[in-house]
Amino acid sequence: MSKTLAEGLRAAGAVEDYGLRFLDRQERPTHHPWSEVFSESERTGRALLTLGLVPGEKVALVYPTGFDFFRAFFGCQLAGLVPVPLYPPLRLGRLAEYHVRTAQMLRQAGVSLVLTDKRVKRILGESIHLASPRWGCRLLGDLPHPEGTLPPSDPGEIGLIQFSSGTTRDPKPVALSQSALIYQGRTIADAILSQWPESETFRHSGVSWLPLYHDMGLIGCVIPALLQQRDLTLL
Repeated sequence: MSKTLAEGLRAAGAVEDYGLRFLDRQERPTHHPWSEVFSESERTGRALLTLGLVPGEKVALVYPTGFDFFRAFFGCQLAGLVPVPLYPPLRLGRLAEYHVRTAQMLRQAGVSLVLTDKRVKRILGESIHLASPRWGCRLLGDLPHPEGTLPPSDPGEIGLIQFSSGTTRDPKPVALSQSALIYQGRTIADAILSQWPESETFRHSGVSWLPLYHDMGLIGCVIPALLQQRDLTLL
């Protein structure tokens, strides 16, 4: 039984039939089996260490829902780095407020590097300037050619920094251990299995429209699907 998300992904890496399915705005599906998620994440993790980061450092992930988020998130897990999912800019009319809040979260979490996609990077400049993370802001394609080996994972290590919503006060960073994330994922999966047991003709398949910087979207949907090595469709 997997004790960390890195172990869970390694176990899922042998699965070709199930994985992550993304629907675009025209509802066209793109499927990435867990084996591909593992191989791409392993490459990302080794590249992050080649860049110069060391296990335990924090990496902010500012992505819309898509495969790049998972390459970055699980790449951090495999490299022993701590992912910090943050919401991308949603309202262009409130960019000044977004930059101030994002820079504050980057500083509070002690982020060393920000990973994002090409579209979001064009907008993040002021946030990066205000927070000045050590390794700046990069695309996955900017990372060096991966070399070396990946470290073993530890259930006691921090697996994720989740920010509170900020509905009534400034968002606060909450450190979640690997063991806590695994326990929560197992609890949710066990609750589903107890209500709807699988059989030879029935296998679970999840669907989520929640953003990946949201605890229910990431912890409540993605982690149970990973641990059960089942399909998850993301809208």
